[in-house]
Amino acid sequence: MGGRPPPGGGVAGLLWPRGRGMLNRWLRARPAEKLTYTVFGLLFLVFWAGIFGLFGWLVDAFYGVEIFGPLLARKLLEILLLGLFALLCFSNVIAALSTFYLSEDLELLLSLPVRRQTFHTARQIDTIVQSSWMMVVFGLPVFVAYGYAYQAGWAYYVLLALVAPALVVVAASAGIAVASVLVNVFPARRIREGLALAGILALGFVLVVLRLLRPERLVDAESFESVAAYVAEMQTPVPVLLPPRWASDVLVAALGGRPLPWLELGLLLSGAVAASGVARWITARLYDGGRARAQEARAARLARAGWLDRALALYTRPLPPQLRALVVKDVKTFVRDPSQWTQVLLVGSIVLITLASIAALPLDVFRGPYVGLSRNGLAFMVLGLVGFVMAAVAARFQFTAVSAEGRGFWFVRTSPIQARSYLWAKAWPFLPVIVGVGEVLAVTSTLILGAGPFLTGLAVWTAFWLGLGITGIAVGMGAVFADFKVDNVARQAQGPAGVMFMVVALSLVGLVLTLEVAPVWLVLRSWFREEALRPWELALSGGCLLVVAVLCAAAMVGALRLGADRLWARELPNS
Repeated sequence: MGGRPPPGGGVAGLLWPRGRGMLNRWLRARPAEKLTYTVFGLLFLVFWAGIFGLFGWLVDAFYGVEIFGPLLARKLLEILLLGLFALLCFSNVIAALSTFYLSEDLELLLSLPVRRQTFHTARQIDTIVQSSWMMVVFGLPVFVAYGYAYQAGWAYYVLLALVAPALVVVAASAGIAVASVLVNVFPARRIREGLALAGILALGFVLVVLRLLRPERLVDAESFESVAAYVAEMQTPVPVLLPPRWASDVLVAALGGRPLPWLELGLLLSGAVAASGVARWITARLYDGGRARAQEARAARLARAGWLDRALALYTRPLPPQLRALVVKDVKTFVRDPSQWTQVLLVGSIVLITLASIAALPLDVFRGPYVGLSRNGLAFMVLGLVGFVMAAVAARFQFTAVSAEGRGFWFVRTSPIQARSYLWAKAWPFLPVIVGVGEVLAVTSTLILGAGPFLTGLAVWTAFWLGLGITGIAVGMGAVFADFKVDNVARQAQGPAGVMFMVVALSLVGLVLTLEVAPVWLVLRSWFREEALRPWELALSGGCLLVVAVLCAAAMVGALRLGADRLWARELPNS
């Protein structure tokens, strides 16, 4: 990536400005910013190593089980590939709408003497990078863990280098084609209905696939009439015409040292080329009409609704007038943008899938005198999953809150408002959403698992304070790494800064659960022994829960203060 753009108007020339901009951001960063990126990059490597270690242990444990081990490992790989492919398809629809139809640089690009084929290829690569790189980064340690557990040779990793990009290209092509059809079928003023339909279909697809695969039966051989039926269920593959089926067949053959399935490999590679060609053909036929429809003004029926004004007036009553105006502006801007508010459907999908997964846990394996203790212990561990979901939701809606201001931030910067007050206003709109998601997941999961009243109360306490801490970290780090030139704020949540936030937020979740281990152990032990807590045990338990509250509150306040100082220190030329 040199100082001059590549000659000509090819794909490299269209992609050069974005790559050069990323390089300049690093070269022109202050030493403190470079140190921050380096530290969080190392934390990301540690997080990556943790995923590798976890799945390496899990796959090795599955593989070590006699008779059923290889079947379980294969079924797990199929489920992972199918889920990854579904998420990639949905993510690429959202990214393609931005890169092909809503990006701010389209007016310049479409006025250049560039062939439409070159434009499509450059935008397709941009779509793949925006929507898929995080999936690839988080999926790569899983595939490497499989190779390590099976002690696979170099052929497995060569095939992985072919299979993974092909799967990503197929998903991106499908997303681009669907986005082109949606933009033309639904007028711009009704694009939110189209995206809502896409979100509902994606949710239904995921839930149907989960139910058809019945993952809860994989660990319960007793639910089958015979060993033969159990083995037959394990060997039942995913539908034959889906690319994840081809990918799993190729990888499983390479892992087991069996002959390479050339038909499946050929279908996957040729399918990637064919899908890219079909997407280009569909986009070429529909692009001009879709681009024209995308320029239509959005309807503002919801933003002008009287009930919304009354609800906002009630919700913002505790705030000062200037902050009240900022919150109202942010909420109305959010509901006017279909690419933003339709992603609430994704939050609902995550909540439903999480609850369905918890409900499918094989709770009947807990028998005997320790059944209550086991269920409560499992409910406590599920709080880690609740914290992960809260962090993921905050990454999309709160981490990007400052960047969503765009270039209009500099009008706010010159107004008579304090930096910390500004960030509090940014944290206020989605704070109930994060806390609400956490409370719903925490309470519902404890009830599903049959935990006692203590674990239910602990779940309520933990979700509330984690909501505050994660909110502060999200808004504070979003202010530190704010990008006011990004044309789609979802891209920032998928970038390196978004990954850094996830690492920090999950570190807070892990620290909170570590502090709560002592009170949970003491209470459950006293409950099992039918004894009352001793005074020092009661004091220790209460002290740990108080430390959790103080830690989360300090994380929120400290992160908002740090973000405010860094944000107000920025200057216009370097923004």
